[in-house]
Amino acid sequence: MPKGLPTAAALIEQRAITFFSIDTDVIQSHGYKFTEGALHALALQRPKWFQVQLTDVVEREVLAHRMEAVSKVVQEMQTAISGAQRILGQDLRAIKDAFDALDSECVARERFTREFRNFVTRLGGEVLPLDGQTLAHDLFVRYFEQRPPFEVKKKSEFPDAASLLALENHARNHRTQGIVVSKDGGWMAFTKESDHLYHVSSLDELVSLFESKGEKADKVKEKLILELSDANSELTQQVEDALENHVVGAFWNVTDIYSGFSLRVEAQVNQVGYQEILLDLDRVGLWLVEHDPTVCTVEVSATIIVSLDIGVEFFQYDTIDHEEIGMGSDDVSREVEIGVNLFLMCQGDLLDSPVDDWNIGFEIEGGDYRVEVGEVNPDYGAYEE
Repeated sequence: MPKGLPTAAALIEQRAITFFSIDTDVIQSHGYKFTEGALHALALQRPKWFQVQLTDVVEREVLAHRMEAVSKVVQEMQTAISGAQRILGQDLRAIKDAFDALDSECVARERFTREFRNFVTRLGGEVLPLDGQTLAHDLFVRYFEQRPPFEVKKKSEFPDAASLLALENHARNHRTQGIVVSKDGGWMAFTKESDHLYHVSSLDELVSLFESKGEKADKVKEKLILELSDANSELTQQVEDALENHVVGAFWNVTDIYSGFSLRVEAQVNQVGYQEILLDLDRVGLWLVEHDPTVCTVEVSATIIVSLDIGVEFFQYDTIDHEEIGMGSDDVSREVEIGVNLFLMCQGDLLDSPVDDWNIGFEIEGGDYRVEVGEVNPDYGAYEE
């Protein structure tokens, strides 16, 4: 890897680094959400000349990961229709045919592909094919010599190696350099041997290189922090409303729940509310858009204390009749602390007009959370009375 990470000033002035690439694990960590949150904000946080180059391998991996959930749901639906037909003794072929006609897997595959390609286009880049006269040769040399990203001839590293060599070849052929974003140690090890690729571990680390500095950025940030510090300001109320809608509309997965009575437990979150919202105003990121002085992107971290009402049902398997019997239910409450990243897309006369006159849109990272419940048991108090 070229020595050290470049400064934002060096990147902007010299423009020796012209592209970046994102590994599958980073895209996955952001929920494959190309139209909101951190992945979507990239288009306004990076300079226009700093473009994305994703590889054919990453596109295929992202599609395969997203299709896993779709195929599972389709299989479960087909199984449910067959089971219902068997138990009810009714002819449900019309329902099965109607569901098959939806061609859900094909539709999902086309939508996922379109979202990926639109994301790349929005960032001014392209999907690099796996070609080049020496790519296959270089791939196997690294494999047999156990050079990064291979670890002890692990064949599972072939996709990573192919991606990295494609990016290396692209940089060499265009006499430029790039930054790869990955949590994988093999990617980092590869860049240490490279003359063309830098490495960062997260999108936050990448966009921080381009965070706006200077008098204008400081003034705009100061105005925003002043508004967000006022609990009664219009902006603070809008932020709190956006965060409240986010936690209420989020998917809550109940985990680590069990009964001390050897019962099977099912649970779901019935009601969600927030107790407190804390904004971290000491770490506000701001990116002025290079080609439009009236637009900026702001990132604020927030901690939300969420209250959850959870409905729990208990079941016992009857070994004689070979069926499950309901053994009661209960309601429990839990508090969960979650961290979210809030993006403010601001447009207006950023320096001279008040914040209330700006047009501000909100995007929030995340949306899938978990609550660990612990031990729960049926409440038989009502029966004793």
